[in-house]
Amino acid sequence: MNIRDAQEFDLPAIVAIYNAAIPTRISTADLEPITVESRRAWFHQYNPQKRPLWVLEIDQKIAAWINLTSFYSGRPAYSATAEISIYIAPQYQRQGYGKLLVKHVIEACPRLGVTTLLAMYFDHNMGSRQLFESLGFQSAGHLSEIAVLDGQQRGLIIAIRRVEPTPLSIGE
Repeated sequence: MNIRDAQEFDLPAIVAIYNAAIPTRISTADLEPITVESRRAWFHQYNPQKRPLWVLEIDQKIAAWINLTSFYSGRPAYSATAEISIYIAPQYQRQGYGKLLVKHVIEACPRLGVTTLLAMYFDHNMGSRQLFESLGFQSAGHLSEIAVLDGQQRGLIIAIRRVEPTPLSIGE
């Protein structure tokens, strides 16, 4: 098992995992599959030093990915706040990999300059709710009935977790 920075050659696997989530109507508001080409610009917005995109490899196969995105279009006053997104291939779900990846992000936050993590998930996504609550995320808002999935109105939970910054060493 290996967590590493995503490389462009990982993009087909990243897209395949994301596309597997679309028909479930549990973890994304996209309604149709996306293409690798449509995600190239998205991929290049990530930066391992500030806003990483990591993949989890198991037996040299991409099993999951997780990323941090700047909050509110990256406006400077929000630079220490990031949104976390995670997608796990169906055959690897419910095996603890989500918790492993979110813990990895939390541990990296001081190095990344992130003190506030946001998780946004549909209110009917019990897996994400349990995952994030188990790692100290607290509900900070509920936007009810803002999405329509197959004719059903769904809400969005916004959960928040504070992360202590690393104390500065003398001389920094």
